[in-house]
Amino acid sequence: MEQRIINDRYVILDTLFSDKYQSLYACQLAYSDIKDKFILNEFIDKDIIDIVKNNFYYSNDGLSKILMDSFEIDGVFYALFPFPNGTPMEEYLSKHNLTIADKMFITEQLLKRFMEIDKSIPLIQYILCDLNNLSVINGKYLNFSNLFCFDKDNLNIDFSQVSKRMGQIICCIFANTPQGDMEKDKDAIPPAIFPIISKAMAGSYNSTKEIYDDFKNTLLYTTFIEDASLDDQIRKNLIKAKKRYVVSWPRFIASMMILAALIGGAFWLFGKAIPSFISRGKDTEIVHKKVSNNPPVAEFSISINKVYSGDDVVFVDKSSDSDPEDSIAARLWTIEKDGTVIYNSDRETLNYTFDVPGNYKISLVVQDSKGAHSQPFIHNLKVLEKPDIPDDKPGDDSPNIK
Repeated sequence: MEQRIINDRYVILDTLFSDKYQSLYACQLAYSDIKDKFILNEFIDKDIIDIVKNNFYYSNDGLSKILMDSFEIDGVFYALFPFPNGTPMEEYLSKHNLTIADKMFITEQLLKRFMEIDKSIPLIQYILCDLNNLSVINGKYLNFSNLFCFDKDNLNIDFSQVSKRMGQIICCIFANTPQGDMEKDKDAIPPAIFPIISKAMAGSYNSTKEIYDDFKNTLLYTTFIEDASLDDQIRKNLIKAKKRYVVSWPRFIASMMILAALIGGAFWLFGKAIPSFISRGKDTEIVHKKVSNNPPVAEFSISINKVYSGDDVVFVDKSSDSDPEDSIAARLWTIEKDGTVIYNSDRETLNYTFDVPGNYKISLVVQDSKGAHSQPFIHNLKVLEKPDIPDDKPGDDSPNIK
């Protein structure tokens, strides 16, 4: 069977979707040794064509920048995008047990990708906000699959509907399943993330940036993302660079003395300049001392040393802060089993019943009233099978006690 070639440029390898309004193809360059695959979107319906042409050409956001080619033939509009790399998110969530750190990184990637296309109309964002239109690369990075399949009867979309879909995807990420459900999976969703998902699924956000701002304000973000972020690394390197090239006070004063001697201004130097600089140095030192904030230290106690299945265990926060005017303002408990988060809490005391034997990891992160957070305090707990204790019943040979 002869392969179809479109615009004498792209040879069709496979039809991914087709109806009377549009088609979606996997293709390669025709007459070329380059074997890279691409996604070729074919739009037949005039209303859909007007929508995609205006968005792809004039949005000037992340989506228009990855548009590789576009052309029109006999009233049919074509748009070429890179072929999706990685694993579809639906498949990824089904096959991998994600840690809380993995979930935070993937959620941040999700929100950042949609902030990159915030100039696209809500309909375009709505189409891309789908587990099958997102690909996971190297376990934490996300890319759009660029599979544009429009519902002709549902072209009037506002951001509230995008918000609902995004909330559902975040719920699926933290529930670690493509069938995420807020009520069924509420124990797997951290308390700080739950209200964000709830608000998003209610359609109450007006932009992805609003969701991202709430996400960034959580203790989870501070713990798992902020310290490792590129911006933070750059900031720390800039501070180091400034410190590296600061001229020492003795060297600076010596230079000023030599200069003053040369120009006959020694009286001014000793009478005004040096005391002024020394005073300024002391003031700077005082300011630095005032703004310093030691991070708190997380720690907790356990009510039972040897835990059997069915036991109710109490974990009490024993964290401390060395700063006299500071206190513990927030905390996050996390319980993991076999690498999967099964419970979260932000209460001062954690109560949990271990119904299933196995290996668990309990961690606590705390934050003080000035915003500094601790390193995680982690305790590995092995829950044992509850032993069968036989009932002591008197037999026939038991003495008759009167």
